[in-house]
Amino acid sequence: MVSKAEILSRIMKAESDAEATLKKANEKAQNIVSKARADSSKTITVARESGQEEALAVVAGARAEATKKADKVSSAGDEEISAIKDNSETRRSKAVEVVLKSFLAE
Repeated sequence: MVSKAEILSRIMKAESDAEATLKKANEKAQNIVSKARADSSKTITVARESGQEEALAVVAGARAEATKKADKVSSAGDEEISAIKDNSETRRSKAVEVVLKSFLAE
């Protein structure tokens, strides 16, 4: 039988792990978006300096592609965050229930 302290410890660890995963996913999404913006900005600067219309078309395509990638990563990150949150809430309810039953049984 698992002790109350161990149950509480496991709950706290699960919550800590979920928070760390959320933070990591957010940071990763922000880094990808920042890099995509920086890359797009650099490409735009080069196109303006050269003054070529063809370069502007390439920039627009690169921006659209970078935006698509950033949106996909951001969306995937949002889905991961949501799944972690939902899973955490489900587990928290079950853990609280187990702990309460254990305390009430004494």
